[in-house]
Amino acid sequence: MIGRIMAASVQQPRPIAASMQRKLETLSPVVLRIINESQKHAGHSGNPSGAADAETHFRVEIVSNAFEGKRLVQRHQMMYQLLDYEIKAGVHALSMDTKTPSEAGL
Repeated sequence: MIGRIMAASVQQPRPIAASMQRKLETLSPVVLRIINESQKHAGHSGNPSGAADAETHFRVEIVSNAFEGKRLVQRHQMMYQLLDYEIKAGVHALSMDTKTPSEAGL
């Protein structure tokens, strides 16, 4: 069995990242990385507070069998549906890398 890999840019996930992780776990990922990239956008209109630790910009790398037979747009629709609350709560940018285990070479 392949172990899950989870990472975030901070030691303890902040509320939005933690919520994203809980929801994405429902896809039974083999690999899940949630990277908070908000610090790269401090002062940007999507990060109005300018706080380096804001939760406004994320990159998600996920490998899951749930993506088998799905086109890229369908995979992204699945992600947007799961993360609807977080997006409405202030996630300004979400970059997604969605793969099946075979596409990821696992």
